[in-house]
Amino acid sequence: MAKFEKGFEVGGANSRVSICLPNLNCLRFLHERFTTILGQTFQDWELFVYDSLSDDGAWDLIQDWGSREKRLRAMQGPREGPYPAWNECLRQTKGEFVYIATSDDTMAPDCLEKMVSALDQHPECDLAHCPLVIIDETGAPAVGLSWPECTVIGDQSADLLSRTHVRRAPYDGLLHLMGRHVYYSITQLLIRRSLFSKIGDFPSKWGSASDFNWEMKAGLVANTVYVANTWASWRVHPGQLTAATRLTPLRESQRKVEEMIEDAVLACQEYLDPLVVKGLDSKLLGRFRELRKYHSSVWQRQDPIRRRFCQLAEFFRGGEVVRSHLISRIFGMPAWPDAAHAEIRSWLATLGIAAVTES
Repeated sequence: MAKFEKGFEVGGANSRVSICLPNLNCLRFLHERFTTILGQTFQDWELFVYDSLSDDGAWDLIQDWGSREKRLRAMQGPREGPYPAWNECLRQTKGEFVYIATSDDTMAPDCLEKMVSALDQHPECDLAHCPLVIIDETGAPAVGLSWPECTVIGDQSADLLSRTHVRRAPYDGLLHLMGRHVYYSITQLLIRRSLFSKIGDFPSKWGSASDFNWEMKAGLVANTVYVANTWASWRVHPGQLTAATRLTPLRESQRKVEEMIEDAVLACQEYLDPLVVKGLDSKLLGRFRELRKYHSSVWQRQDPIRRRFCQLAEFFRGGEVVRSHLISRIFGMPAWPDAAHAEIRSWLATLGIAAVTES
């Protein structure tokens, strides 16, 4: 529990959407963030701001906005990392839906309206997922990083992202077995609060990469409705959390991914179809683990010649899974990342689970 330092409360306790705004020294982006929240076409919300003792003047701005907006509540507490701040926001709010509005990002004026509407129309879904616009410090499109190419869902399912649809559990969770994000930014998600009672709040065990674990658990147990005609943003700038994440050594990142996948599958077993659990244990977990290890070994070699030598070495010293994959590549079959979507969908279909349905 975060230690209460100072704060104020003005109202908004019975709203449908709880907008959670964690902040640490993002004064230069806060005005835009507040403006995009107040400018939402959906207005039945409460806003809770958790400021981690900013020293750039952000708290003064937060207090100023709070004095003028009755739906805003705020508090300051210690710097314990992003996920403890998100969790404190969860504890302090009551809305049916939760939206994490990271303080350096923005969203379309109709973002909340369309995602709330989608969840209302699909009570079987606990997540609404919208497109992402990646921007730089100035708000211009970021250079060298684009969505959905930065996610696993952009490999072979990008065609889905032009239209509204429902992805049924555990499809999104299983896509995380490829070791990459399905939801690149938490700003893309509107979360039905009841989901937290199943999978818990946001972990911090794996540092700034820990959202991968929560997202995989969410995808394993929750149906997701994709809302194609709105957007949220994710801003790239030197002071952001993920700037530090990119400096993590590759071997350490791989270890964390393996631990997070194992933890997510174990934590969600009670909610999964027994046939899914059996298939994971007997087929997918081991197979995908070997392929993740192989592809990580190949991808870290930038030189084409060194990459070929690595593939040759893996052919002879690797296991049967890697050897079969390389033989299939020789005969022109798709690479594993490109084929994994179809493999997962096909396997779920044999269990009577339609991974994707039109909305």
